[in-house]
Amino acid sequence: MIFSQHRHYSLFQPIVWIENERVHGHEALLRSSDSISPDCLFRLARAHRYLYELDSGAMARSISTYFQQMKNCGSPTWLFVNVFPSTLLNPAFSAWIVNKFLDNGFPLNRIVLEINEAPEEEKMWDIALLGERLSEMRQYGFLIALDDVGSGAASLKKIVEYKPDIVKLDRYFGKHLATNTAKQRLVSLFAEFCRGERLLVLEGIERADDLIAARSLGVPLGQGFLLGRPAASCNSPSFDYCH
Repeated sequence: MIFSQHRHYSLFQPIVWIENERVHGHEALLRSSDSISPDCLFRLARAHRYLYELDSGAMARSISTYFQQMKNCGSPTWLFVNVFPSTLLNPAFSAWIVNKFLDNGFPLNRIVLEINEAPEEEKMWDIALLGERLSEMRQYGFLIALDDVGSGAASLKKIVEYKPDIVKLDRYFGKHLATNTAKQRLVSLFAEFCRGERLLVLEGIERADDLIAARSLGVPLGQGFLLGRPAASCNSPSFDYCH
């Protein structure tokens, strides 16, 4: 069965401070030994009413794997884990968090819940319980991030209403940033808007000139193939370009 947990594993992609090129954290990415893309896997799970089990299972595996790897590396960096709004809203989720992580001593203050903006779940953002659940996760110590900001019309409203600790700007803005003045203006606005209030991560950085542009615009954190590809070990070299 494609949903069997032993068929899935986690890769970790670095999130890097642009100014000094130090790793701040990693995003956990779900992969399947069946070579099924994560998007396809989640669509199938949704169709078979297995999304909560797949999403929570991926979360548990990535957190356990990551902090096990980090035991011999001193103070662990932040781990970004993707989670669907429907998973947060599941009645079993809060008790599962306590039993799985809180009671077992995981450093929850270094775990960022990166809320997935799946189109199928857009209406769930208007459910009052979601805001309450995010507040509850913060009380446990989790940080909250909004993913793919800028890809949908409702993103700015969500930033205002849910006050995330981290904003992840969609990879569209990082691609060819150095040669697109309109993107530069928008990225600069986001950098100024977030400064002092929350951290901004620019995704999709794949070229050295785009990294230079992001640095000049005051973007603090970056993610993309240039800064490090997804790897099974979070201790892999972070940079693929020559300094």
